[in-house]
Amino acid sequence: MHVIASSILIASHAVSPPTVDPSIAASGAALRALYGRISPSIVTVTSYERVPDGIAYEGKWRIAEESPYAGYMRHQVASGILVGEDGTLICCRSPLLMPDGSFTERVDVETSWGTRYDAELIASEPTINLAVIRLVLAEGEDLGRLRPAVAGDVERLEQGDPLFAAADPFGSSRTFAPGIVMALPTAACYQADLTGSFIHGSMAVSPGAIGGGLFNGAGELVAMIVPPPAIDPDDIAPPDPFVTYGMQVQTALGVAEALKQKRTHESPWLGFSVLSFEELRRRLADDSTFEAMTKPEFGLYIDDVFDPSPASTAGIEVGDFVVDINGTAIRSVVDFQQALYYFSGVKVPIRFFRDGEERTRMMTIERRPAAANRR
Repeated sequence: MHVIASSILIASHAVSPPTVDPSIAASGAALRALYGRISPSIVTVTSYERVPDGIAYEGKWRIAEESPYAGYMRHQVASGILVGEDGTLICCRSPLLMPDGSFTERVDVETSWGTRYDAELIASEPTINLAVIRLVLAEGEDLGRLRPAVAGDVERLEQGDPLFAAADPFGSSRTFAPGIVMALPTAACYQADLTGSFIHGSMAVSPGAIGGGLFNGAGELVAMIVPPPAIDPDDIAPPDPFVTYGMQVQTALGVAEALKQKRTHESPWLGFSVLSFEELRRRLADDSTFEAMTKPEFGLYIDDVFDPSPASTAGIEVGDFVVDINGTAIRSVVDFQQALYYFSGVKVPIRFFRDGEERTRMMTIERRPAAANRR
């Protein structure tokens, strides 16, 4: 018996390029232009740990797994956002932590075009998983093609608006994912309800995308991508496959500015959460009820009080308004959040408004207890 080998010849024909719908081509060009505006603000953030004595190097790719620093190996890789002309970046705190809760010894930043910078950790906030780092520039070195992100106005976002996730973790997980706004923050204050202070996006991202940004259609930063919230700030879950959480940009930048000055790694608190006047108006869903309320000229409505806390001990109640902390007028949620950091650990006078009268209480801004954490 003979087996005859046969071959199949496929004729080669000249094939015309496929016709692309002009609207699709225009959409693609617009997306490429949008990414071009966003990408100079997005970087890789890598933390490194010392190589333990006696570790074996067999069974590893020489280049792919090589650290650029002798005696160190990669610990975690995530993303970050340049926010300052001085080389200040914001990113997530969790990728910089060792299992024992200490911080890794080295951090660096790499651009999508391959430029690497050493970086230093300035401060961090465990409750909202925020870290502030700064590029360590050599003499005569500048930011090159890096550009700080332009902050957008979260108040102008609406449910269903387009949203774009951009991140640049090490390797092939670079992210540019379109989606929409699934849910808007119910309150800017994260003291009582962390999830409610986030923007929810419909896209899915890789674990290394945390610390990257959510951008609106104009290429403006509206949020920093964070992991799903957890009761224990050090217990970091991978991103959900059905929603991406974003810490709104006003919170991230406001707290980062206070952290830069205070240089702390703790969460301060008084034990109450707040709403701005506009948030209170939306919560009431009735303009006439809001207008009829007895309220101060400015301040923030206290919508929840934790017991025990400095606030509960001082007799602060839901429905009070905070108007001043240590002589600083509290006109916005960012004012309140920053004051907690600026005066943390200090006993200060705080003015409240209740039933048409102002009263002052001396209160110490304490370290936030683990019992106060909730999703």
